[in-house]
Amino acid sequence: MRAENEKSSVMQRTIQVALNARAETSSANSPRIRINGCLASRQVQDLEKQLAQAKQQLNQLRSQSGERSPDESQSYSRSGLLVQEYEPRPRKKQKMSASRDFSAVRADLRSYGRGIFKPPQSYLQQHSNGLLRPAVAKGLDLPELPPKAIADDLLYLYRISFHATFPMLDWSPFSQEYESVYRQHSLRDVPQPWSALLFAVFACGTLPQSLRDGQDYSEKSRRLLDLSTDEYTVDHVRTAILTSVFLGESNRKSASWTWLGIAVRIGQDIGLHIRDVKGPFIDEAASRPVWWTVYVCDRLVSLEHGRSAMINDDDCEIDLPGTTNAGERQGEHARRPATSEQSPLVVTVQIIRVITKLLKMLKEPSISSSSLQAFDVLFEDCMDLFPAHHQFNAFGTIDPHEIPPLVYLQNARLMLHRHNLGVKNKASARLHATDECTRIAKQSTRLLRRCMSDTSGAAIPGQAGHERWRSSLVSAANAFLCTHIWRCSLFLCLRQEYEDALVCVRASATIGSARAINVACGRYLDFFLQRLLLKIQDGTVPVETDEEMLALVSGDLQGDAENSWIWKDMDGASQANESTRFSPINATPVTAHEDDYQSWSDWDGILDRLTRLLQAKRQQQQQYSQQEARIPLKLPSQVQQQAVHLASPVSPGGSETAHSGSSRIRIADIM
Repeated sequence: MRAENEKSSVMQRTIQVALNARAETSSANSPRIRINGCLASRQVQDLEKQLAQAKQQLNQLRSQSGERSPDESQSYSRSGLLVQEYEPRPRKKQKMSASRDFSAVRADLRSYGRGIFKPPQSYLQQHSNGLLRPAVAKGLDLPELPPKAIADDLLYLYRISFHATFPMLDWSPFSQEYESVYRQHSLRDVPQPWSALLFAVFACGTLPQSLRDGQDYSEKSRRLLDLSTDEYTVDHVRTAILTSVFLGESNRKSASWTWLGIAVRIGQDIGLHIRDVKGPFIDEAASRPVWWTVYVCDRLVSLEHGRSAMINDDDCEIDLPGTTNAGERQGEHARRPATSEQSPLVVTVQIIRVITKLLKMLKEPSISSSSLQAFDVLFEDCMDLFPAHHQFNAFGTIDPHEIPPLVYLQNARLMLHRHNLGVKNKASARLHATDECTRIAKQSTRLLRRCMSDTSGAAIPGQAGHERWRSSLVSAANAFLCTHIWRCSLFLCLRQEYEDALVCVRASATIGSARAINVACGRYLDFFLQRLLLKIQDGTVPVETDEEMLALVSGDLQGDAENSWIWKDMDGASQANESTRFSPINATPVTAHEDDYQSWSDWDGILDRLTRLLQAKRQQQQQYSQQEARIPLKLPSQVQQQAVHLASPVSPGGSETAHSGSSRIRIADIM
């Protein structure tokens, strides 16, 4: 009992030291002074070391006591708010060690355990079913390869787009095998899983250009991939995740979710998530990017669709790509600013691990203000992982292929605050949610502005230099970027930030029909603007508090079965049998007609409408000399009575008809 009391006393002192160090670090960090992306304060570094040592001592004492404190999964952030523990790196598990030689027992279990269980992946001796034999040896018809010039372009596009963020292919051996295949112009001598992987890469390489060609490549890949086998390889995982990505970009969400589950289960079956796995066909260093790509996709798709993640963080113990055990044993700080040695995948993984905690929080009907502030602090800490030119206050152009990790972070922040739009929240909480979502949208708009420059972007085959940023934005745009821009556009339009909304819509218009979901987003935005104009014209209730507009601005939140509210009547019963032609964007209806996607104003119509709304807002600012950043578009009755038609068509010469200074834009003219 005395020993336990002493241990408890030491633990309490350690916790107090940690909290004091946190508090002192918080005060020392404000304001921040950065030199080459690092904190310049020597005091901050010393305090962080003390905090790390105190935390390590606390964990050791708890481990020795064999007890888990109810608050063990929590810690204090820089702001002093209680938040769930942010673990940017996987935890290490202690391995069982043998006390004697079990070689004879292993031989017996391999022999007599056959048909009952399989040894762990590290101890598999060979693939008994000939899995790695060429497909032709199994009697399969091999698909024809595309011409070498087309294949080279597809590999280039794949490498500058998906591979730039998720380098799960060991490029050197993959490219050598690729060249060998084209020298023979046949898949006759390559393993069947690799053949399936090659066509999956071709399919994803078509995403920046032609989905129609990608469909053919994806179907060939799926025919080559044998999922009925009982022994898998890393190439099975690579092919499954690329298939999921392609289907997701094709807006086939259920199929994409299914193939993502296949990738997760195969990866777990061959032990990709386990540290120090050395199988006959697994290279741990090469398999790390594969597992963490699957992990990131699991979290991103779960957040996007409002579903539970399939991977448990406690089961992930494999190191991050490019890290070493020695570096972690030396107490390497997890939130150091990103350097040239950190790949986008490493930064993305550390951001995504925050989303794990966010997914749990989004199961609640509302999020408290203290939890919102705590998550905001964590997201601000995540920004420390990015280099200086990726910060929101930076200037200069940025390649669109560099922004996916930033988009993932911004999207998570927006979804965090958007959650409180639900009807169970107070009016003040809902207004704060729209304010924060608008602020996040304006940050993302600043990032898009820097991408939409003639000097930004990578060269795309067949594109002129002045079109570089447009082609780069199209090739870098995935479904996550399209939906994030769409969400930003909705909140910016609701709060009448039309100048920033125009930037978002121009970006969406540039992407155009290259992504199927982008077309659906445009149609929704067109409808949203029409309804917004009607509400502004009516003027009975401010649009920021109008229940219909709050439901519409929430967008695909209404596709979340747990957090949606429009599908229930006043008693909470589901209205499952109610028919409607307009469905949430998260689930395209099976009965949708092509006419549904043609019956909208197209991007040019949306841009024209937003331009006229911006003109009207500026005219109001000039008339009333108001200094507020956000001014409601509600014309006084006496001005509406004297308003004249200003929304005249553009003349053939490209200039608009001149109007007098007393003219005003009417809502009806804009509509």
